[in-house]
Amino acid sequence: MYKKLNLYTHDGIFHADDVFATALLSMMAEDIHVVRGGDTTVPENKDEWIIYDIGGGELDHHTAENKENNGCHPGTDIPYASCGLVWKKYYREILAGQDCPESYYEKVYARLETSLILGIDAHDNGFNPIAEKLSSMPNVTDAQRKEVISTSGTGFTISQMIRDFNPTWNSDYSYDDAFMDAVSFAKDLLELRLDSIISSLDARDFVLRCISYSANHIMIMDKFAPWEGILNSQRNDPKANDIWYVIYPALRGGWNVQCALMDSDDRTSYRHPFPESWYGLRGEEFAKASGVKGADFCHVSGFLAGTKSEEDALALASVALR
Repeated sequence: MYKKLNLYTHDGIFHADDVFATALLSMMAEDIHVVRGGDTTVPENKDEWIIYDIGGGELDHHTAENKENNGCHPGTDIPYASCGLVWKKYYREILAGQDCPESYYEKVYARLETSLILGIDAHDNGFNPIAEKLSSMPNVTDAQRKEVISTSGTGFTISQMIRDFNPTWNSDYSYDDAFMDAVSFAKDLLELRLDSIISSLDARDFVLRCISYSANHIMIMDKFAPWEGILNSQRNDPKANDIWYVIYPALRGGWNVQCALMDSDDRTSYRHPFPESWYGLRGEEFAKASGVKGADFCHVSGFLAGTKSEEDALALASVALR
């Protein structure tokens, strides 16, 4: 962890690229000194500054030479922007500042890359991965292509959210102050995302133990941990493949029985579905239909059911097994 870092990036309107790059750099220092300026005021004593998204150096992506040298994110056609360049160069220092176990570094790097960094870099470069993919599909008509691209843009992305931190045309608020507001927001998001990723890696050993203790198509966890990705990754483990239902304490009280999936990309590919007659039932109606007195509800899509106790959850799973 550095005591202080001097950071230089471009002035004027800011984007998720330079905001998240700044937030990432701030996570490896106790204090940061940020200067936003133009090409003519880039610091000459480069050893004392980290210069990014401007200046033509290794953390800039605006020149043709840099674009060629930086290339694309591995396995994609998405060009690097400064956010991705900062993450690639400094991820070890950043993760050390977050007390991330060193053995996790590469996995955390990859997960943040795919879940956040790629989207920011794609947007900053004006690159639409969906449009690119559609262009390689010869049987897709122009009308279909436009419809898919339009539909894919309906979500409010993190890049659009950061853009809204820029002062409006009739505002007197300083762009530099607004930039630091956006950096603070981005840093909070990064810390939450990294904490979630690290926590899921911590959960791995616990979930693997629960898998090893499973029996009769049921896995029981005495506390909740993110289990779906871990369970679905154990394709060569017969015990993991044999699990139909996972039982764990509900965060709102009571216990949950959740259906395991055959395909993590298909949220309805249950290995063994609950009876469809349960879907959407609650309270006494559900208790009567299932024959389990402590049954509370079954989600309308059928992926989850809730009970009052662990004993009730086991009883409900046993009924569903039959």
